Amino acid sequence: MLNKKIILAGGGTAGHVEPALAVANWLKVSHPEVRCEFVGTLTGLENELVPAAGFPLRIISKAPFPRRISFGLLVWPFKFTKSLLDSFAILKGADLVIGFGGYVSSPIYVMARFRGIQILIHEANANPGWANRLGARLGGRALISFEKTRQYGEPWKSASYVGIPLRAEICKVAETSKSERDVIRVKKAKEWGFNPEKPIVLVFGGSLGSQHINSVIENSLSLISKSGIQVVHGVGRNNALPSRTESYLPVPYFSDIPEAYASADLIICRSGAVTCHELGVIGTYALLVPLSVGNGEQKLNGEELVAANAATMISNKNFTTQWLSENLLGLLSTGKKRSAVKNQPLYPLDATDRIGEIVVSILEASK
Repeated sequence: MLNKKIILAGGGTAGHVEPALAVANWLKVSHPEVRCEFVGTLTGLENELVPAAGFPLRIISKAPFPRRISFGLLVWPFKFTKSLLDSFAILKGADLVIGFGGYVSSPIYVMARFRGIQILIHEANANPGWANRLGARLGGRALISFEKTRQYGEPWKSASYVGIPLRAEICKVAETSKSERDVIRVKKAKEWGFNPEKPIVLVFGGSLGSQHINSVIENSLSLISKSGIQVVHGVGRNNALPSRTESYLPVPYFSDIPEAYASADLIICRSGAVTCHELGVIGTYALLVPLSVGNGEQKLNGEELVAANAATMISNKNFTTQWLSENLLGLLSTGKKRSAVKNQPLYPLDATDRIGEIVVSILEASK
């Protein structure tokens, strides 16, 4: 019996929270005696996802480090001190900290080191974020999702390659045959009001959408319609829905993203780490439009898909209506050719198992 307590830190976005939840759920099934508690902030997506999954969520003060000289730089030390104190209390009795990045991880790493608690770090992006870099410097064991992350030196060079925990529905679709995907496509096309014999393009910019991608698609609708192309477009939860047409279906977001992936001839999207891994295992050709934020990780995330001829990448500023009009048919042609070849997942489908087994080995060694 592993009568242990684990603190999972990773908040803000789905890219941090969902992998953490996958690991916690794996432990809940395989070792129900292990207690998993999450740490987050009041503004992160974890406030919605973690309680819904049935796990306790502890809140600490948010203290993002200012990226430019401003008044925020003066008050940051006080905010970070408050988050450290919050973290110190939360970590009482913990046997292991698993960090998945984001603002919430930094104070947890610092206080875990102070309390002498082992640290396990999962880095989802190709370029490690500053919070996980801090955790690594504090002696945390690193797990990586991209082999190219090893270029950032120790401890990344010697890290364990595990991939990103993906939803079971994604892995299930990744293992379907061409004939099974044809069945899925006909079903989804019918739901969308589309003709499965005509090209289908899937567009999204994350759960909140992308104003730039939305604008380019909106200004391209006339061309798309004349070309006989059908577009289903996730505009974002908080954005107004444009008008539906025969060849254009706007939706707030995709609740059925695994089947949507499998039903498209081309996907136009950002290149967050989780999205890249989902695309890499399902195999639908993509046009990646990386968002220039953080450490430029979205561009780096997508480079492996491009190298594997699984995607084309265009910068956000160069992704325009004119560029799309000149390249869309060529992208669809490439996508059709790729879909005719048997899918070979580029990333591990068993990332959750890999991480879970590492966690269990650490807990067993600390008995």
